[in-house]
Amino acid sequence: MHSAPKQSEFVKTCPFGSGFYLPAEQAWRTLKVFHAYQMVLSLAFFGLFISHTGPSIFGQSNATLFQSVSLTYLAFIFFSTVFIRKPYIPYARQVQLKIISDILLLTLLMHASGGITSGLGILLAVSIAAGGLLAGGQCALVFAAIATFAVLGEQVYADIGDVFAKTAYMYAGVLSASFFTIAILALVLAKRVETSEQLALEQSREIDDLIQLNDYIIKHLQSGIIVIDQYQTIRLTNQAANTLLGLKLTTGASLSDISTESSQLFKRWLRSPNENSAILAASSNTPRIKLHFNQLDTFTYSAYIIFLDDLSSLDQQIQQGKLASLGRLTASIAHEIRNPLGAISHAGELLSESPSIEKEDRRLLDIIHNHTGRVNSIVKSILQLSKQEDSHIENIRLSNWLTEFDEQFKEQFGLTESPIVIKVSHKINHIQFDKNHLKQIIDNLCSNALKYGQRNPSQPFIEIRCGINKATQRNFICITDNGTGIEETIALQIFEPFFTTSSSGTGLGLYISSQLAELNHAKLIYSVNAAGGSTFTLLINNT
Repeated sequence: MHSAPKQSEFVKTCPFGSGFYLPAEQAWRTLKVFHAYQMVLSLAFFGLFISHTGPSIFGQSNATLFQSVSLTYLAFIFFSTVFIRKPYIPYARQVQLKIISDILLLTLLMHASGGITSGLGILLAVSIAAGGLLAGGQCALVFAAIATFAVLGEQVYADIGDVFAKTAYMYAGVLSASFFTIAILALVLAKRVETSEQLALEQSREIDDLIQLNDYIIKHLQSGIIVIDQYQTIRLTNQAANTLLGLKLTTGASLSDISTESSQLFKRWLRSPNENSAILAASSNTPRIKLHFNQLDTFTYSAYIIFLDDLSSLDQQIQQGKLASLGRLTASIAHEIRNPLGAISHAGELLSESPSIEKEDRRLLDIIHNHTGRVNSIVKSILQLSKQEDSHIENIRLSNWLTEFDEQFKEQFGLTESPIVIKVSHKINHIQFDKNHLKQIIDNLCSNALKYGQRNPSQPFIEIRCGINKATQRNFICITDNGTGIEETIALQIFEPFFTTSSSGTGLGLYISSQLAELNHAKLIYSVNAAGGSTFTLLINNT
């Protein structure tokens, strides 16, 4: 992205009066062109005179003067080359020096060649025009005045000294008038150039501001953006696209090499343009994403834009609606079940106190007591789920929170030593989460690890590891045990409600934990630990 030139990158062409400003690079480039013209002119004068191949008027009145002045002109131009290449002298001063020296030296060459009738005076008009373009403002009129005084002064000197056979005051007057005419025209032209430059500068700044605003909007847009050409080469992308896809998209890379599924959906859209949207299923590292395809008609080449929208917020709203409906339903179920369940349990307890109950019948009463207790636990879990409110996200200092949780967990299970080993990366200090929800999730995962994930129950081990996922840049909390792990077929169902492999479990613990995670824009996933055992990972958004 090219930024507009700054004020410091401009030079004032005339140090006094109404001089105008030009971009420094353009001004110096124009001065170098005029310097090249002077170089060629001085070489021509000196070379043609020395070789005697030039016009006969060169030095016809005073050959010695012509030779000396032409040599001085050539030496001066060569010497000034140093200041053109490295501007030790400011631009405006160099312009004045070159134009005034040009006027004086050309006037002397004209005088040595027979005066104004030699025709060399017309070269002064070139210098005046150059001065108007290079300096402009009042400087152009000053150069015209100096040239006029030089021409008229040379004519007066020749007339008084009777140097030439006849005078040419009329020609000198016309030439002097042409100097001022050229200066005025150059002044008008330079003013237009200045106006055009200012307009171009303002437009350049506006374009620069729009480009910066556009880049800022694209960079901070919550929706992902990918621009590709007909060959699926990525031309533009933003950070949101990288985050949503969990990939590193780079300009110039091929979409088909980076995201095969997105590439296939794009090809499908090209075959059926009416179906301009598609859904990417959620994975362990990415949310559910909606892709929207459009063609860009403003580019010189065939270009397409893909919008990526995170559907997790929509899914969260749907989930909250489901939980609200489930809450109303379970509240009704609780009223309908708890009272008769309590009566059955109470009747069983009274019946067990009767001395006339046989030993075999007492076993049946134990079954009634155990199963009424299990049904009561299920009802409690359902009621807990139905009472969940919207999450109240707050800033949690993870190290301190885990230390407090460790103490509470040890007291909860009456352990003399905590089985939990906490490892927190220095890169993660805080997370955004609901404290109550986080407590329920971690407590449930650690409780399951303690009950079902230990190879040696006498020496329990649970590791809580926290850090930042390199691919998605999301915070994570991993709970790992050293048990035998979960079979692959069973692992696919562990987050479903009422699914359990334990005769004493309700099958709602992991389901509730996953739902609480989604309420906090997080995701709970299961993976097999390479060293054995199970690992539950809570992926948390940074914001």
